[in-house]
Amino acid sequence: MWFSEPLTLGAQPAPSPVTFSSDSWRFTLGGYFKLDLIHDFGPTSSPDVFDPRAIAVDDGKGTNTRIQARQTRLSLGMEGAVEGKNLELFLEGDFFGAGNTFRMRHAYAQYGGLLAGQTWTTFMDERNIPPTIDFETPLAAPLARQGLLRFTTALSKRSDLAFAIEESAPEVVIPPGVQGTSEKTLPDFTARFRFTGSRGHVQLSGFVGRTGFRYDTGGTSDLTIGGVLASARLHLSVRDVAYAEVAYGPGLGRYRGAASAALDASGRLETVDVVGVTAGYQHYWAERWSSNAVVSPVWVLSELADPTTSTDNLNYAALNLLYWFLKQRAWIGGEYLYGRRELQDGAHRSAQRIQIATRFNILK
Repeated sequence: MWFSEPLTLGAQPAPSPVTFSSDSWRFTLGGYFKLDLIHDFGPTSSPDVFDPRAIAVDDGKGTNTRIQARQTRLSLGMEGAVEGKNLELFLEGDFFGAGNTFRMRHAYAQYGGLLAGQTWTTFMDERNIPPTIDFETPLAAPLARQGLLRFTTALSKRSDLAFAIEESAPEVVIPPGVQGTSEKTLPDFTARFRFTGSRGHVQLSGFVGRTGFRYDTGGTSDLTIGGVLASARLHLSVRDVAYAEVAYGPGLGRYRGAASAALDASGRLETVDVVGVTAGYQHYWAERWSSNAVVSPVWVLSELADPTTSTDNLNYAALNLLYWFLKQRAWIGGEYLYGRRELQDGAHRSAQRIQIATRFNILK
């Protein structure tokens, strides 16, 4: 069964993608067409997604309105029995590439418990992505797609354990005037335990990696980074879902597009310790009406070199209302987003956005 971000949740039944067969192979065509109307009440350097990290803590003024369809995505799956086991192939892309070009999101093959290719990292909980209209989703929850080799084994009918070797992509904060380059010294090693019950699931996962910095004048500095995640999703009723994630780690930002390490005043590489919390609630008011509310604060525990530019904490909050005007097939909705960024010297600024969107799912 192919899995991407959930198309419907709560009271809505799972949609049926377009499928067709040829000999022993089954093909699945999926995806959706989505249009976003976005209005920011203040200046932002992130017009397509709501990212509190992009809030400029200065006296800048201005508003911005944008209409785009970059989140539109297409997917193709293939499935068939090969030598007694099921072989699955999956390819998916959207138009968030530079200049609205088509970019690869997922491209992997899975045979039994072995998966190879690019897809969601084993460290994150891909079954607990908050259903926001905003494409970015809350900051505190790890979110990354990357190349990996993963093995998953079932421990029981309700639990499984997975291990993976994954692409390393750490970011190092380099002070002005320092000449050198960051290095990927080892791949990331990830592991996940997941238990799925009749009303939801829980997951515990972690990663460990290695990063370094090489000075142009010679000499290197390297260190180990890592993180842990606890995630839970609970169906309180057919109409209500509660979810939460708590993540911590020295270098955790590596799994949310932020820095993993930074050079201190003496030129030594230090980890950037981060803790983040995501908590949300989804409610179906009726069969075709739903809302989701989520908050997601992040705290940077490390003191970085320049307190006038380094982030101390971030906040993300979203509240939406969706109406499925074509059952399972299409919805229209609106979302209010709030973000706040505070620097280590105490300076801070907030941002607000209204986003209206409509989406048509590819279904049979």
